[in-house]
Amino acid sequence: MATDLIRVQMPLRHPLRSARGTETVRDVILVRVVGDDGVAGWGECSALARPTYTAEYTDAAWAVLRDHLVAGLDVVGHPMAVAALRGAEQDAALRRQNRSLVDRVASRLGRPATAVARTAVIGRQGTVAGLVAEVADRMAAGAAMVKLKATPHPDDLAAVAEVRATFPDLALAVDGNGTLDSRSVTMLDGLGLVYIEQPAPADDLVTSARLARRCDTPIALDESVTSAAVLETAAAIGAGAVVNIKPARLGGVNSAVETIAVATDVGWSMFVGGMLETGVGRAAALALAASPACTLPTDLGPSDHYFVRDITEPILVDDRGQVLVPTGTGIGVTPIDAVLDEVTVDRLTFS
Repeated sequence: MATDLIRVQMPLRHPLRSARGTETVRDVILVRVVGDDGVAGWGECSALARPTYTAEYTDAAWAVLRDHLVAGLDVVGHPMAVAALRGAEQDAALRRQNRSLVDRVASRLGRPATAVARTAVIGRQGTVAGLVAEVADRMAAGAAMVKLKATPHPDDLAAVAEVRATFPDLALAVDGNGTLDSRSVTMLDGLGLVYIEQPAPADDLVTSARLARRCDTPIALDESVTSAAVLETAAAIGAGAVVNIKPARLGGVNSAVETIAVATDVGWSMFVGGMLETGVGRAAALALAASPACTLPTDLGPSDHYFVRDITEPILVDDRGQVLVPTGTGIGVTPIDAVLDEVTVDRLTFS
């Protein structure tokens, strides 16, 4: 079997400003495995360029894949790098079987949807007027829900309040990326939000539990949940009621399926979050978002929201604004060689 590591850099159509920084270019690693029979499979390492979301970042993931994982060595941690290689292997195996990842997930989680409602995730804006206009645009484009990135800064909290006042019936959530304090959570609690995501730092489940007891708004966990076992712990201490399922953060689709099963058992709501993926990573994540267990709108959007030109056939929306779930063999999409060549900045081949 041959394995390619392909590093691509793709300018984002819209920079995303969160509490942890700003992303303007997606620096992503793709993994391609090719068996002796010539069947190829694709996976994506969705780590960010800097270690601001979790400890993983692109340079380190490249080294781990190059020096350890491709050689068949075990590593501790590095779930996004692991997810990329395992995802490519699984994609190839499913293509050999002429089977889709959507069907593979459905065998564990139930009959999938063909299209899923989506949340528009909007980064911090320079002005309140600009934020309100962006929300209006996203709603007009068919978003079922809006999620705002926010910090405890008074300007951010005032901006959320203004969006709520302008759109009183809007399904609205806030993501603090681990930076919110008790005061800001209390202020947000009165705004009728669907959930407040990751208010406390990832490793501080005790504070998340304390905040969950103090407010009526459901607390959602993202960075905190790194495995099904961690979710069980979070549920046991009452640290939330909603979980953001990201297959990259959890080590791949199979681990994500296990986490969804635990969330169902403990009675948590869930949705599939995004990592500004290319079409490769987004197609795999949509196979999970299509599950009937994921009752909240996904953060995964269509290709043209992220990139002028995706590296795969574009992920599209239907006439209701819902994201269509790829249903072809494997993950359902394949990179387009000409586009991939344009954005590739490094490539290694192992045989």
